[in-house]
Amino acid sequence: MLIPRYYQADAIESFFNYCADNHGKHPLIVMPTGSGKSLVQALIVDRMLTFPNIRVLLLTHQRWLIEQNVGELVDFLDGRLLSIGIYSAGLKRRDTHTQILFAGIQSVHGRAWELGFFDLILIDECQRVPQKSFGTYRKFLDEMFKINPKIIIGGLSATPYRLGTGMLNEGVDAIFDDICHVTTVPELINKNHFKNKDHTQYLCKVISKGALNKADLTGVHVRGGEYIPVEMEAAFNKSDLISRAVKEIKTLTFDRKKILVFCAGIMHCEAVEKEMIAQGLDARCIHSQKSDEENQRIKDDHLNGKFKYLLNIGILTTGYNDKAIDCICLLFSTKSPGFYAQVVGRGLRMSPGKDDCLVLDFGGNIVLHGPIDKIEIRKKKDGNGREVATAPQKECPSCQQILALAVMVCPSCGYIFPQSNKHDDTASEADILSKWKKPIEYDVVSVEYYMHVKPDKPASLCVEYKCDKYNITKFREYICIEHVGFAKRKADKWIQRRYGKPIDSIEDALLLCNEFEKPIKIMVDINDKWPKITSYIFEPKKTLEQIQKEKEAEFDKSIEALL
Repeated sequence: MLIPRYYQADAIESFFNYCADNHGKHPLIVMPTGSGKSLVQALIVDRMLTFPNIRVLLLTHQRWLIEQNVGELVDFLDGRLLSIGIYSAGLKRRDTHTQILFAGIQSVHGRAWELGFFDLILIDECQRVPQKSFGTYRKFLDEMFKINPKIIIGGLSATPYRLGTGMLNEGVDAIFDDICHVTTVPELINKNHFKNKDHTQYLCKVISKGALNKADLTGVHVRGGEYIPVEMEAAFNKSDLISRAVKEIKTLTFDRKKILVFCAGIMHCEAVEKEMIAQGLDARCIHSQKSDEENQRIKDDHLNGKFKYLLNIGILTTGYNDKAIDCICLLFSTKSPGFYAQVVGRGLRMSPGKDDCLVLDFGGNIVLHGPIDKIEIRKKKDGNGREVATAPQKECPSCQQILALAVMVCPSCGYIFPQSNKHDDTASEADILSKWKKPIEYDVVSVEYYMHVKPDKPASLCVEYKCDKYNITKFREYICIEHVGFAKRKADKWIQRRYGKPIDSIEDALLLCNEFEKPIKIMVDINDKWPKITSYIFEPKKTLEQIQKEKEAEFDKSIEALL
């Protein structure tokens, strides 16, 4: 049986804790490409089956994702027999009444009543589910809610946002309510990252080199938040640019083993393939005008190492898991940060003999979007003039709720995010990954406690650590004693460490705070736009022998004073 990694196990616990604490709400799990979302799905299914008469539907949009997820579950079950079915036209299977059903949305979107009652639907690559109530996913889910109003919808994605509409858990009509777990790219690449509990590297380092031969996007218009495809392809599909770009690719990838090339359109893809062959490169392309059988044969040949350069037009963004990919060429431009992150994510997997993955960007994507682990989605206004929050996720350091980047006050616990400048790793440096900095250790001079009150929200305990005698360097955290769910459990653990007994109100905490054990040092993470206290260092506990000696010494001093 497969053993989950620490962050996969954390994701499972967060998912079930969220469902237990938030009846009727639908959570998201965010994990990077290559981190093993298929195993997380298998673990969720396995635990769901401990409840009687449970049915689970696992939904996605590509047949090879279905095959991958089924294989992961079968491997995890390790011979245990379960009722597992597949409903996918592409896989020529139309099972309907199994306890566990893997399905493609294009095959089942009009057949909800045929499939029947489910307790849980898990959607892989759920960034394809729109916030607004339209499209095949939403129509299908609306029917499923009619069949079972109490159904739970869970989502998994590396990019929990959509171009033009923002975070998947925001908006009046959004299916998902909250992000219950986030695993980040830096913690899985850097084994010394403070969040990496195993101190093991799980994802490959990604590096970038600026391409000399970039396309000129002057005159390329934007429609619906994205470049107009025909105009964008025309900007790249110029013979002199293709010739120079291929020559540059040839020079920079001579020591690379497997390369994915993402092109701007079908004509461009075929033109690049022709030029690569002319320059002596072993290249083949796949696209929608070729048959599924031909595309699959080409992909299999590349997977088996029969040629080096595989060209495509956005086909190999999800569900393509060749771990040996060590170079990605971006011969296109996109306004979509999610699409950009998915493309680059094809190179994140670890493989024997693979030290890193090189990203060559001929479309200015890295400059536009910044490091893939710190993507920022710009804010825009919709047709009604209402401002739509389209910022990437950030974590509240007090209660761990995931919020839009623009939010300055946490709606759950009232934490106020301090104002600060943008991070050092600016997009203009064109780094494909931001530079992670180790947490900084600060000596604690004093600690003060306040009540923090926000309208229509439970109060929280504001704890301020002063780290110099001039009261200049100070950090705050918010302890959600009167909240519920994860924030409450975290607060209880915080109180237990400092006081040893439960405290259920802010008033009691303020009365008893003089008895709290105070840390002598704190560790502060400075990688995001706000500092976050990650750990505390307390005075070592005194042994009974030390306490007895101190009492004897005090007694001796008292006797000496009397004499």
